[in-house]
Amino acid sequence: MSESTVRFHTVPLSHAEGVLGVVVMDRPEALNALDHTMIRGLLEIVEAVDSDATIKGLWIESSADKAFCAGGDVRDVTNNGQAGGLTDLTKSSDYLADEYLLDVWLRHCSKPVFAWGDGYIMGGGMGVFQGADVRCVTEYSSLAMPEVRIGFVPDCGGSWFLNRVPNGLGICLAMGGATVGAADGCWLNLADWLLPRSEKSALFDAVLDLTFSSKENALSEIGEILHQATSESPRRGPWEEHGARLGSSIRHQSPLAVWHRMQQWHREIPELFVGIEQASPGAVMVAGYQQQRIKYENLSEAVIREHDLGMRFLSDGEWCEGVRALLVDKDKNPQWRFQSVEDVTSDWIQSIFAPMNWKSTHPLVARLSSRGLLHA
Repeated sequence: MSESTVRFHTVPLSHAEGVLGVVVMDRPEALNALDHTMIRGLLEIVEAVDSDATIKGLWIESSADKAFCAGGDVRDVTNNGQAGGLTDLTKSSDYLADEYLLDVWLRHCSKPVFAWGDGYIMGGGMGVFQGADVRCVTEYSSLAMPEVRIGFVPDCGGSWFLNRVPNGLGICLAMGGATVGAADGCWLNLADWLLPRSEKSALFDAVLDLTFSSKENALSEIGEILHQATSESPRRGPWEEHGARLGSSIRHQSPLAVWHRMQQWHREIPELFVGIEQASPGAVMVAGYQQQRIKYENLSEAVIREHDLGMRFLSDGEWCEGVRALLVDKDKNPQWRFQSVEDVTSDWIQSIFAPMNWKSTHPLVARLSSRGLLHA
């Protein structure tokens, strides 16, 4: 584990035996983008917390206010946006398998997990954040699954947790890559509590004061404390204000029809889908279908499918091209495979959804199975 990018220490509890584990993600120059070293370090920590009876809970934060975690290290995953896509998927497969294992393991950790989500929470950062039992955001938080804008689809369990936002709006968030503020994040069930940045220390002290007689009791105690300490946001965000009508307009619609409704809403309420025109048409359509097919599956099933999609998008080159244009060459002029969503062919969509043929066990299935998380 690299001490320079993931730091771990423990703090004694105030009124109970044991300690609270504290993780600090510390790669501020990259907005805590998760490289493989960080992911492995976080996995080691989660395993230690799960198995050490003296550690009663886990607190996760960033060393800097600007970002909790702005995503995965997609430059590394795509080999710096390799032209034409990847032919050797070994390294990227291992990276995504470990990242997705982390997301599932956090959600099923035997100890309560508290996340202080200040600043940007995006992509892989959302995977970590959504794994927490108590998800706190501040007035400076921005949340998003923006993968379609780099030629991929929501991963890290995104196809699963976006299916759990109200009014069926997850498909819009997936297909549009929209960024939402803290108040909307809470309304969309992507965060639990909106607290002022200045209250971080008070919340941390409140966590240390919990009895931790059980995970359930600790969560009940902190829930009561936060309920008493917080109030509804005085200003509704655009998703809370328009979400019910937007959800009604897309219900039971095909991904293509949903996209057309989103375009109409974008013209009328621009702040809902800022930057929607940047999305890869192919990724948009796959994201829509992925949301629909994951609706009744569990988290482990979702990330296994996401892993296969990652391999297909890397081989196809769409994901590599998006990373090249946005993050490597930074010309912001990706040459997408399709010019519009109407041009996306059903044959191409089916090829992207085709399961991978692994010579041995699926790399993510093997990891989940060895830790009893395959059916989680």
